[in-house]
Amino acid sequence: QCLLLLLAVAALGACQPGWVRLDGSQPGGDELARARERCEVDEKLAALENFSGAEAAPANSNEARMLRIENYDVESARVYREIDACMQREGLRKS
Repeated sequence: QCLLLLLAVAALGACQPGWVRLDGSQPGGDELARARERCEVDEKLAALENFSGAEAAPANSNEARMLRIENYDVESARVYREIDACMQREGLRKS
């Protein structure tokens, strides 16, 4: 049950916040779409969702469940760091 709650919260958090240029101004729709495409944001988030689905399989023990939660947390942090770094190289940051 805790794992399902964690996955639900993570899924809600998967919606990336708005993006602005590094100077704080609003990017154009084409600029944002191009950056998201170059950074493969949708593909990375889909892969993270698939990872969480695999991690949601029933676990035999609390220890196994906790390990799965930890694995997801590590993978999620890695994916979001990768997205943020790429978007910054494209001249954007989270608003």
